[in-house]
Amino acid sequence: MATYKALMAVFLFTAASGWGLLRLGVGEHHSDPLWALGTSIALITILLVDVWMFFAIAKEEPFRWE
Repeated sequence: MATYKALMAVFLFTAASGWGLLRLGVGEHHSDPLWALGTSIALITILLVDVWMFFAIAKEEPFRWE
């Protein structure tokens, strides 16, 4: 059950982050090198937080053999 909670938390965080990036207008500034660098750093940070969040919530449950 913790795995499903972790996946839902990751999904909600990623959706909120994506909505925030769209509200900032990153798609309209993709040709600007500073915006591209900032967007890439933001996406990598979002990915790292997603992975950390999954393992913090799910703990060892996804790797347990039944």
